[in-house]
Amino acid sequence: MKNDLQLETLISIETNRLAQKYKKDYLDLQDIMQITGLGRDKVREIMNSKDFPSSKYGHKKSVSIVAFVMWQMKNNTNGDIYG
Repeated sequence: MKNDLQLETLISIETNRLAQKYKKDYLDLQDIMQITGLGRDKVREIMNSKDFPSSKYGHKKSVSIVAFVMWQMKNNTNGDIYG
């Protein structure tokens, strides 16, 4: 239970940090490129993967900051963050 609380705290802190930095609740391709340091093609590949929590609005995909942070925590715990 203590680990769950720590994880929730980390998610909350990171969500708030990103929301304040980008002044919005949803991230787009450009934002994720800045956060990860990855190129456009790799970020598109990630955003189009089945397990990535993106939403499509017209031709543009975005992801809520909360969903992005939770996805990062779930998928990137082995040290190889963006493979």
